[in-house]
Amino acid sequence: MRKALISIIIVLLIGGTLGLIMKQDPGYVMISFKSVTIEMSLWIMLLLIILGYFALMMTAKFIWILLHPNSSISKLTGSLSHKRALKSTIKGMLELAGGNWGKAEKLLTTSANKVSYPLLNYIGAAYAASEQEEHERSKELLRKAHLTSPDAEFAISFVQSQLLLKQGHYEGALASLKRLHNMKPKHRQTLKMLVSVYTKLKDWEALQELTPILKKQGIFDESNLRELEVNAFLAQLEKLRFRQKMGQDPHALLDELQSIWKKLDSVAKDEPMQVLYATTLIEFGDETKAESFIRTSLNNHWSDALAAVYGQLTNVSMQKSLANAETWIRRHPESAPLYLATGRICQRLQLWGKARDYYEKALQYDASSEALIELSALLEAMGDVDIAQSLIIKRIQNDSLSVKALPLPK
Repeated sequence: MRKALISIIIVLLIGGTLGLIMKQDPGYVMISFKSVTIEMSLWIMLLLIILGYFALMMTAKFIWILLHPNSSISKLTGSLSHKRALKSTIKGMLELAGGNWGKAEKLLTTSANKVSYPLLNYIGAAYAASEQEEHERSKELLRKAHLTSPDAEFAISFVQSQLLLKQGHYEGALASLKRLHNMKPKHRQTLKMLVSVYTKLKDWEALQELTPILKKQGIFDESNLRELEVNAFLAQLEKLRFRQKMGQDPHALLDELQSIWKKLDSVAKDEPMQVLYATTLIEFGDETKAESFIRTSLNNHWSDALAAVYGQLTNVSMQKSLANAETWIRRHPESAPLYLATGRICQRLQLWGKARDYYEKALQYDASSEALIELSALLEAMGDVDIAQSLIIKRIQNDSLSVKALPLPK
């Protein structure tokens, strides 16, 4: 406050002194050029010179500003342009969210060159172009995104994979997704899209290779993962059966079957899958491996269904099979499928009496067991025709229980 007051006093003193001098002697200046004469006081002349000097300095400053874009005014105008571009970008994103593809693409592309980070503009515009079926334009916009932001390769490739997958270009999407998977092996969305692409391309082997990491990363819940693994195994199994029909080397097919089975995770412990694997080994002609697999599985965890398959083996040591079966009977004395399997083994060993006993035991625990068929055939061959016929009648009666009763004549 004190300094301001002193400054005012000084200005007033100087102004008063100058005013007094100008009043005492205004001076005289005359400028003559050809027929033109200009007359004025000295003080007016000095004022014009000062004003001209300041005008010249301002003009020079303005020209300097125009020639130097980093100047403050240039920054101000650039800031205004940036704000308008940012506003257009936000509006474009809103149009994109609202499904106005054409308007969104236009807003995002026109403002891309005026924002500090145009990646989002180009990605959004690429989405909009793809939705309009303008796939080449979408591809070009993603290329521009990569040129402006090479450090965002993962994000750009991820968007490209999504668009290719949506367009049905599965081979192209797979190539892009493999690159992404190499960059970030644990990326959840990449893994999900890989599952979709492998399923579409029916590349079941690759899908099966992917299941361990899917489980480890918790990409799918247990039921979905199991369904995925089962479908992959069944599809590969069908391919093997087709190749078997085409006459391919059975030994090579068996090796491939075992390799596929070893890659299974939790599904390998499921009873239906174990039964399927065992019956497929038998179907492909390797009963030795089938017997070993069934025996090991039953010793680890009991399964009536797998025990029934054990009785279908014909080209293995029947004596060892009988010993194994009778050991299991002592552990599982109420298993009808096991008694049926043991009866069949005894019948192959021509132990007719033991076979009959085991069949009857099977029927004791399950009246609808296939032991009814085996026992009736055995008894008929042994000469017990009446008992065999009564068993056949019993079987017919059992079958009739599943048939709805119809009106009969009275």
